Amino acid sequence: MSEKNFQASTRSFPPSGAVDLGVVYGVCCMSANFFKDTMSTLKNATVGGELTSYTQMIRKGIELAEQNLFEEARKLGADGVYAVSVATPQVSTGSAEIVIYGTAYKNL
Repeated sequence: MSEKNFQASTRSFPPSGAVDLGVVYGVCCMSANFFKDTMSTLKNATVGGELTSYTQMIRKGIELAEQNLFEEARKLGADGVYAVSVATPQVSTGSAEIVIYGTAYKNL
């Protein structure tokens, strides 16, 4: 299945005529660089502003979790995933877990 034809949506319902294949997950755990983590803590405590190293870590984690979600859906023979949601529970200080989940479907 080509990447071009694969669909992902936050809509609550599958496309007309599609059949559900089940819930799929994409998970990624990212760890911050110790040096960057220390510098971000100092920046936050002294001048404030965006913690760009964490922003970059979260963006990369979302990309990887999304790839994992699509891979799991493809294993089921899915044409796409609907009701896609993102959760970001914290595993430990200096790290981030990104969970993307939704319902895989197959067009009839």
